[in-house]
Amino acid sequence: MKNRPINNLYNIDKLTKTDLERSELFRTAFKKTFMFAGILIVLMSFVVTAYLFKILIELPDVSLLDMYAPDQSTQIFDINNNLVASIHADEDRISVPLNKISPHLQNAVISIEDNRFYSHSGIDLMGTVRALYNNLLHKDSIQGGSTLTQQLVKNSFLTPERSMKRKFLEAILSVKVEMSYSKNEILEKYLNQIYWGNQAYGIEKGARRYFKKSAKDLNLSESAILAGLIKAPELYSPYSNMKETKKRQLIVLNKMVEFGYITKRQRDKAYAGPLKLAPRKFAYAKYIYFVDYVSYLLRKRYGDNIVRRGGLNVYTTLDPQVQQIAEKTINEGVKSLKGSGVREGALVSINVKNGYIQALVGGVDFKKSQFNRAVLAKRPVGSGFKPVVYLTGLRLGIINPDSTIFDAPVAYRTKWNVWCPHNWDGKYMGKMTVRKALTLSRNTPTVRVSLKVGVDKIIETARLLGIKSYIRRGFSMVLGSSELTPLEVANTYSTLARDGVYIEPVAIRYIKDNKGNVLEISTNTPVRVVSSQPVRELNSILVDVIEKGTGRSAKIEGRQIAGKTGTTDSVKDIWFNGYTPDTATVIWMGNDENQALGGVFSSNCAILWNKFSTEYYKLRNIPAENFPIPDMEIKKLEAAKLKEKAKKEKLKEMAKNPGAYKGQKYKKRNYTKTVDEQTKNNEVKLPPRTYVPDENDYEKRYQRIQQQQQQQQQQQQQYQQQQQNRVYQQYPQQYPQQNYNQQ
Repeated sequence: MKNRPINNLYNIDKLTKTDLERSELFRTAFKKTFMFAGILIVLMSFVVTAYLFKILIELPDVSLLDMYAPDQSTQIFDINNNLVASIHADEDRISVPLNKISPHLQNAVISIEDNRFYSHSGIDLMGTVRALYNNLLHKDSIQGGSTLTQQLVKNSFLTPERSMKRKFLEAILSVKVEMSYSKNEILEKYLNQIYWGNQAYGIEKGARRYFKKSAKDLNLSESAILAGLIKAPELYSPYSNMKETKKRQLIVLNKMVEFGYITKRQRDKAYAGPLKLAPRKFAYAKYIYFVDYVSYLLRKRYGDNIVRRGGLNVYTTLDPQVQQIAEKTINEGVKSLKGSGVREGALVSINVKNGYIQALVGGVDFKKSQFNRAVLAKRPVGSGFKPVVYLTGLRLGIINPDSTIFDAPVAYRTKWNVWCPHNWDGKYMGKMTVRKALTLSRNTPTVRVSLKVGVDKIIETARLLGIKSYIRRGFSMVLGSSELTPLEVANTYSTLARDGVYIEPVAIRYIKDNKGNVLEISTNTPVRVVSSQPVRELNSILVDVIEKGTGRSAKIEGRQIAGKTGTTDSVKDIWFNGYTPDTATVIWMGNDENQALGGVFSSNCAILWNKFSTEYYKLRNIPAENFPIPDMEIKKLEAAKLKEKAKKEKLKEMAKNPGAYKGQKYKKRNYTKTVDEQTKNNEVKLPPRTYVPDENDYEKRYQRIQQQQQQQQQQQQQYQQQQQNRVYQQYPQQYPQQNYNQQ
């Protein structure tokens, strides 16, 4: 064997079997790891793709923006088409087209919120990087990272959560919106949607709330203020932090100068200019009880959701000046009766010509009590219901104003007891005419009329006049026991003022939706429900109520007024219902606890009615009119004229031929009538006590009739004796028959 030299390097580089195995193991592990990673990546890509596909499928259709209607307030306008109130839910908004938004505001918003709005495609990568950089360094960014399109998408389709998923969806939807809509359409939707602070959503409401003007009338200074509010409406509010507001305004103006929208001179002038802010607090709308009634009607027709969010434009019959007089009348009237138990009042005034409700007051203070008594409180009307009873008799031909009726005790058997109505003063006036009975508001004659005409006919007349509430079917209702609302009573008397023509009372003239389409128009067609003659006869009596009856406190010189007072049992409610040929007004006063009042009567309501009507006619300057005269009165006037004419002709004839009447003997007057004859002529016969007995009890009925006849005979004998005594005193001896004949 030959000796070989030792090569140490060779021995070192030579791989052992262990090294080879380790190397092979490493290569095998690397291959497996790579294959596993590749498989995992493929699987993850499938999962991510499926997840993204699912998200994309669930993405809302951006075309929904065309149908998307953000919450809009319902606007209420008065008779002059001036805005008086709004009804809204969480978002108080009015949407307007872009051409009705000030260009200054459009430029200010773009400058401070998204200066590359017209160049990007929904996502501003530079703005996003800048906002991310400022967030990492905790710097305050003047301009946010989201574009106007992204903000619109977020407010319209997405939740406000902070997550990568929402950001991803926001980006995709923004691109789709940019592909589907023009820049002007996106800007219009954005300005009408965002919150501007002070409970205002949308630029139109924001302009009205802050500056009491429309969005199209905003100047440069006001536009910069509003554009600065978008980032933090409460922080930069001019009501709470004017210093920060002015700082933010200057930032907006500088941005507008930077991007070429305005010059430096315009900036300086806008910043230094005066700022006229509207009052901030709008806790309660004006004329709140009328607005509350309109809201009640709208909710019945369209539902609460449409009223609060649908953006209806409601044009009402409200006359603001008349409403102010009505509110003043009720408030001062309740204060003047302090200590009497009167704590609330209500007033309804209706234009007779067209049925428009021009004023409606449902209480003293809406802040303390939201109960609208003018339309919801049903209270007994007392004697205010008597005209319905008498009109029933007049229209059926059973009575006329000159008919004889008795004010005497009357009783009526009911299922439970015997009803014995009486007059408020406890006295009875005996024989009188229908006119006098209603003029003096006597109770028992009213009951006698109701017994003649029947309860069903009275209810029929009430329905014809416009009363819709439940009426108790009993004779006690003829004295006003049924409970009605002031609006119903005003409607009833307005029908009388129209000569028997009914018009449904109207509070809403017409309604438009948020796009200007007319939804409904009031068509209150006049309908004759009662013939004119009986209504005219009743009106002539109710004029006497004002001239010489219980309603004298409501009299206005130079104007013919008809009306009726009303007082309930225990004086818990007092009313006055008055009307002229042009206006019907009803006033109620009392309290919600239904407690008796003290020291007040229906005449107090008549005084308030007089105050309201005096101011009303002074404001409106309506010419005085008279009610049409009934045929019966016309015939009387014609007969009186003929009689007067005949008398004048006779006097003229006597003046022409005085000798023709010299020998004419005058008719002798006989003063020697017997006592019996004199008593018979002057006798006033009182009727028996009217009683409606139980028809099945004939024996008791016969006994009762005999007793009544005996009592009647005794009363007649006593009366004759009294008359005899009066006759002897009336004709003393100094007037003998012979002396008179000698003359």
